[in-house]
Amino acid sequence: MWVSLLRPRTLALFLCAGALLPVLGRAAAAPAPAAAVSRFAVFVDDYLDRFGRFHPSISAGNGLHGHDGELEDFSAASIARELKWLRLTRRQLDAMDAGQLTPDERVDRRILEGIVDGWILDIDTVRTWTRNPMVYVSAVSDGLHDLVTMESSPREVRMRHALAKLEALPGLLAAARANVTAPPKVFVERTIAMLGGVADLLTHDLALAFATSHDESLKARLAAEAAKARAALGAYQHELETSGLAGATGSFAIGTANVEARYRAEELIDLPAAQLLAIGMRELAQKQAEFTAVAARIDATRPALEVWHGVQDDHPARGQLVPAASAVVDELFAFIEARHLVALPPNEHVVVAPAPAYDLGLASMHSSPPLEPHPIQSYYYVTDADASWTPARQNAWLRTFNYATLADISAHEVAPGHYVHSLFMRQTPGKIRRIWVGLNPFPQPSSGQDGWAHYAEQMVSDEGFKADQPRYRLAQIAESLTRICRLIVGLNLHSGEWSVDQAAELFEREAHVTAAQAHREAVRGTYDPTYGGYFLGKMAAFKLRRDYQAARGAAFSLREFHERVMTDGIAPWWAHRQLLIPGDAGAVVD
Repeated sequence: MWVSLLRPRTLALFLCAGALLPVLGRAAAAPAPAAAVSRFAVFVDDYLDRFGRFHPSISAGNGLHGHDGELEDFSAASIARELKWLRLTRRQLDAMDAGQLTPDERVDRRILEGIVDGWILDIDTVRTWTRNPMVYVSAVSDGLHDLVTMESSPREVRMRHALAKLEALPGLLAAARANVTAPPKVFVERTIAMLGGVADLLTHDLALAFATSHDESLKARLAAEAAKARAALGAYQHELETSGLAGATGSFAIGTANVEARYRAEELIDLPAAQLLAIGMRELAQKQAEFTAVAARIDATRPALEVWHGVQDDHPARGQLVPAASAVVDELFAFIEARHLVALPPNEHVVVAPAPAYDLGLASMHSSPPLEPHPIQSYYYVTDADASWTPARQNAWLRTFNYATLADISAHEVAPGHYVHSLFMRQTPGKIRRIWVGLNPFPQPSSGQDGWAHYAEQMVSDEGFKADQPRYRLAQIAESLTRICRLIVGLNLHSGEWSVDQAAELFEREAHVTAAQAHREAVRGTYDPTYGGYFLGKMAAFKLRRDYQAARGAAFSLREFHERVMTDGIAPWWAHRQLLIPGDAGAVVD
């Protein structure tokens, strides 16, 4: 997801303006008949249910709806209970007899160990719940967003769930006030921006989402509770804007050892920060050289950066962004089918629509979670320039959506990236690799999830998408430069060596982005220390592809590789290596 600050937009925009896009191609293999439930599967079900009690909004986002009517309890007592349970879970995982597990379950156990380790680290060592008020606001926005946009249950049931969440809001805000002390200023500023979007959700979108309900009493109760919640959140926002900012003296840096531990736990990448940094610097130099060479193919008479600025100037007009995104997604689906890169399931479609305010992004994919009992509508959101902005500001915004970059973003978010991945994950064995790995609200990206999507961008370019127009390759390289800079910035910010301004300077100089975008990227690094996972995941995907091709020899098929990886779900690339090359001891990334 791209992070930005947007003026509120309403649910009506994407309810009315979405474009339906069919998925072409042949059906994927039918799922195998249901087998007897294993002891490990029962353990996983228990884990996910208990996790859902502590984090109902995250759980619902994964298609698990047992706690949809609950709001997170972030009281110190609840957090202590969660930590105790996580430590017990880790001991139980350690005690499992690997000989009693299937190969898939052995991989899933290792992934789950990492997820649990990551949560223990976050709660007990990094203590995000005492440092970042965004955690509290995201519980409200994510929980209501899922109820508004995902038709996972009947409308009136979701309305009652939303009502119950809103009624529990005073407790969540009390926990935020009690727990968060001396946060970093940048976290408070981001929370204030998020609260503006939530206010719009409560003011407009909640009522629009449930406008067709015939239960007038329930609608009236929900409207009244939304008004109370809006006032309560407004009061909290005022506190943050005054005393909150004044007392925001904390450091965002979590330390190199904790960043290494995060990569080790959630990504199963056990490399020292110095080696990760060396990999990033090496690849940055290589991509810069390629950027210069491709720019010369477009116009050898001008400097590379000037050529790139010309590419950025070719963008949709305001009001035409959604149709432009729809068109390029159609092209990507057709290309994938024609080149036999993936055999896509039939009768699936994605809605391309303007992003709602509370999505806070340039572009993002909201796929039906693979664990949804009945698949729900998937949305690809893009954020057009606001009509109230000056022409100069509108143009600056839309340059980010130049036609070449829009194609690259759409490959990442939709096809063959996140959306297509989610379709194949409906057949992934078990549940661990069908959830959005990481589960932390900050961050959610992972090497297996966003690494696959970043691989997908380059892969379609490598295979010839728009090969006759080198500006599309130039845009893909520019996106790669941003992802490499994320790795470098995350390591340097959290070692305490760099400021946000220094990080922004790297993005502006090396990724060739505007000063405003560079600042947004740098700010994200303060609360998303492992957002280098995009780049590391892409590197790991290409390395596994080379190793798998060497192992398969003449039997290697690129389509089979893609479908195996996607069907194996969202997983750290160590796990993909074990599943595709059993017994593999090779490096995940080098």
